[in-house]
Amino acid sequence: MERCRAFSVCCAVILVLLPTSIRANDCTLDVGSGGKVKGVLVPADQCDTFRDLRTNELHSAIANGSTTVCCPVFQNEPNCGRISVYDGVFSHDSRESQLDQFPWAVVIMKRWVSTTICSGSLISRQFVLSAAHCFVTSRKKLLPEKYRVRLGEWDLNLAEDCQYVEGRLACNDRPPKDIPVQTIVSHQLYDYKSRDYLHDIALLKLIHPAEYSALISPVCLPNWSKDEPMIAGRSFTATGWGRTRSFMALRRKLKIHMKGHNITVCRRAYSMPAPEVPQLQLCVGGERNRDVCFGDSGGALMRRGDDVDRWTQVGIISFGADKCGKGMPGVFTNAAFYLDWIQRVIHDLSD
Repeated sequence: MERCRAFSVCCAVILVLLPTSIRANDCTLDVGSGGKVKGVLVPADQCDTFRDLRTNELHSAIANGSTTVCCPVFQNEPNCGRISVYDGVFSHDSRESQLDQFPWAVVIMKRWVSTTICSGSLISRQFVLSAAHCFVTSRKKLLPEKYRVRLGEWDLNLAEDCQYVEGRLACNDRPPKDIPVQTIVSHQLYDYKSRDYLHDIALLKLIHPAEYSALISPVCLPNWSKDEPMIAGRSFTATGWGRTRSFMALRRKLKIHMKGHNITVCRRAYSMPAPEVPQLQLCVGGERNRDVCFGDSGGALMRRGDDVDRWTQVGIISFGADKCGKGMPGVFTNAAFYLDWIQRVIHDLSD
């Protein structure tokens, strides 16, 4: 019998018959050599592990969507979503982030010049989550060698990042770290010609793992869910190095707080057709002069849990109004929908 690769169809189908349940919908998957990964019990057609990532078709080993499988999903690292040591010092409404706040936020730049392309978020030592539209153009082949990721940055104009905190000058003890990109994978269903930006998600694998510190650590991702998100009225925070106005580039990492809406609000605002799967995107913001802008794309939309002292990334900044701050909501890729895709890509790139 052919030896099963981790997460391959043959291994996963065997585990369907004898899953090890943790909670009602949780399971563990035996990936050989004594290794196990956590997953969720779902219909096979909801799990990217059982799809060809080029054609998006279910593998022939899965008879139909009613087959229940143990679907591997991304698992957060224990130290994810860390709160700033300066938390509570600054006003909640301040747009300036603290020096060590959001240490997963990264700047994606051109490899050989200081040109900022997009933002992103570190989800593990070697993988960065961002938006597909930052990299996918009319070219058929992605060119990872053109990009680098800067970690631990705060102000792009300063050689040493310093900030006054309660009347004292605090400075970061380490300079930012640049790591070249080894591989870029965009979602197989993302279409750069489509104006609704469905499946606007990409993973970047770094040439070598990042070294964690007070200024560099991963964000938490939400629980896996294919349900329609209920975010209307909830508060969210976005961060990035984008522009503060449509004509002015910003060099310092800022943050902004916004309210969520039902996705129909964004569909009306941008005349978007209703997708077959309404869970793919989130609609957030819309207050005048309080907006994400060019350069923020790919960055994290986050929520701090009421009972958990950590940040969770719920969305990826995708698109908004042509002129920032005009009072139109922004559209974000729903991270919870793609945890199986994220795990599948990480597995494929780790072999």
